[in-house]
Amino acid sequence: MKSGVKDLKFTLKAWPLITLITVALCFLTSWVSEFAFGIELDNQESIEQVRRMVTWLIKRLCYGAGLHWYFFKDLMSLFWMVFSLVALVPAIEEVVFRWVLFRLPEPKKPLIPAITSSVLFSAAHYLQMSWPNNAFVALFFFGMAQCWLYNKTGKLWTALLNHALFNLTNLILIFILPAA
Repeated sequence: MKSGVKDLKFTLKAWPLITLITVALCFLTSWVSEFAFGIELDNQESIEQVRRMVTWLIKRLCYGAGLHWYFFKDLMSLFWMVFSLVALVPAIEEVVFRWVLFRLPEPKKPLIPAITSSVLFSAAHYLQMSWPNNAFVALFFFGMAQCWLYNKTGKLWTALLNHALFNLTNLILIFILPAA
C-alpha cells in the first residue's frame, strides 16, 4: 500500500478520536471547575457570535429567493467564512505551529517542542477571542495530538487535513449542540 493512502487512512481514523477528546475536555473542564471548585467559566460568546452570523447568512440565502446581488454577496460571505475556517486557517496554523515550531528544530526528543508548540497554539486561540477558559486546556491537547499525528506520519498534510476536519466538525457542532 502506498504511504500516502496509508497516512490518509491513519489521519481519517485519528480525526474523530482527537475531535471527541478535545470537545469532551471542554465539557469536562467546565464541569470540574463549576461543580468541584464552584468557579463558573465564561460564556462562549465567540461561539455564539459565529452561530448567529452563519444563521443570519443561511436565513438570508433561504428567504432571499430573488437572485439579486445581495444573494451572491451573502453566498460569498458564507463561502469565505467556511473556506477560512476549514482550509485557510488550518493551513497557516499547521505551518506555523507544527512545521516551524515543532518540526524545524529537529530535536532528539520531540516532547519539549510539542509542548511549546501546543502552549503557543492554545494561547494564540485563547488570546485572539474571548474563548471560555476550558478551551485553553482542550486546545493544548489538540495541539499535542496534532504534533503526535505529524510526528507519526512525518507529513504535514496529515496534520493539516486533521485540523481542517476538526474545524469543520466544530462548525457543524455549533449548530447541533445547544448553546453552552
